[in-house]
Amino acid sequence: MQSFQKFSSFTSLILVLVVLSSCVKKSKVEDPIVVILSLDGFRWDYPTRTATPNLDWMAENGVKAERMIPSFPTTTFANHYTLATGLYPDHHGILVNRFYALDLDAEYNAPGERETVEDGKFYGGEPIWVTAETQQKITATCFWVGSEADVKGVRPTYWKKYDHDMTYSDRIDTVMYWLRLPEEKRPKLVMLYFDEPDSSGHDFGPENDSLMPLITRLDSLIGVFIAKMNTLPYSDRINFIVVSDHGMAQLSPDRQIVLDQTVDTSLIELVDGWNPTMNIKAKDGKIDELLEQLKSIPHLKVWKHGEAPEHLNHSTHIRTHDMTLLAEDGWSINWSWMKSYSKGTHGYDFRNTDVNAIFYAVGPDFKSNYAKKPFKNIHVYPLLAHLLKLKPAPVDGHFDSISDVLKNY
Repeated sequence: MQSFQKFSSFTSLILVLVVLSSCVKKSKVEDPIVVILSLDGFRWDYPTRTATPNLDWMAENGVKAERMIPSFPTTTFANHYTLATGLYPDHHGILVNRFYALDLDAEYNAPGERETVEDGKFYGGEPIWVTAETQQKITATCFWVGSEADVKGVRPTYWKKYDHDMTYSDRIDTVMYWLRLPEEKRPKLVMLYFDEPDSSGHDFGPENDSLMPLITRLDSLIGVFIAKMNTLPYSDRINFIVVSDHGMAQLSPDRQIVLDQTVDTSLIELVDGWNPTMNIKAKDGKIDELLEQLKSIPHLKVWKHGEAPEHLNHSTHIRTHDMTLLAEDGWSINWSWMKSYSKGTHGYDFRNTDVNAIFYAVGPDFKSNYAKKPFKNIHVYPLLAHLLKLKPAPVDGHFDSISDVLKNY
């Protein structure tokens, strides 16, 4: 009798272990996957001007935001890193695409010095791939700002050094290769970047209909990407998100502020950024004199370090220097030696909706045919952390501000 009880207890223990093992395995297999694609400079209203059947399908079967509101300055590096960290640029330190970091006495992303882009010391905050990797989630990035660097000593498991000439089809195929890896090697977060329609928006101007065939082509690539992901046996676990970093505003050659013809440039120590916003360091003892000259220029806003309008959440970081310049909407800040003229730009106050971005999402966790009211892009990080079941880092964004896009909220 005693031996039977021992056998029965041992058998029960084995059954419990089998059940627990099955549950662990099942939990692992059912881990969600998040794929996020960014289309640089894709203005929120482009789909109203041309055929975008694949984005339309995402809206009908998932979530579409009326607009996603970028952070100031509404520039590429600043907002891609904000999407990744949930922090305002003033808090993570990547304020423009190229700058001099006074706190490090070093220049970031200078011509011919791309190694600085891979140096984690320039990047504040905790990007989502670092949050995931430190919580045992594999990640992969293809050209996302900051993902080439060892931020906090961590990089994505898989990442690509930026190659502008890599075709969009090859970028998609790279992601598909990662997604076809065995479960134990497969990334649970994949972030992919396309550099258009930003470049063409600068060249043609966002109001030019010549831009629309490109918008349709990008939409078709989204369709190709979705079709390829649907061939995966676990496609029903993929949450797919399409965003942009900012939109694009139309410019005119008749609305230009030529800075060296309006102020004494001998008062300037250094300038970071370009049209339509700049951060300037004055020479020692010249701040007030330079500020007075700049404030006298029509169609130009200027504020000292720490005195930016509250809604911009800007100008407290040391890298904003002594003062920030911002052209009035539709106006440009240029130099007389700059001969080229851009027909479109971004960087303006995000209250100018021309520089607002897109947000589409579809997948098992998202509501269907849901119209999301305009929201700030700082809330994307908390959303990604929730989808990936991660404990988020402290950020400026709030999950409660975006949770309504999910089925269970």
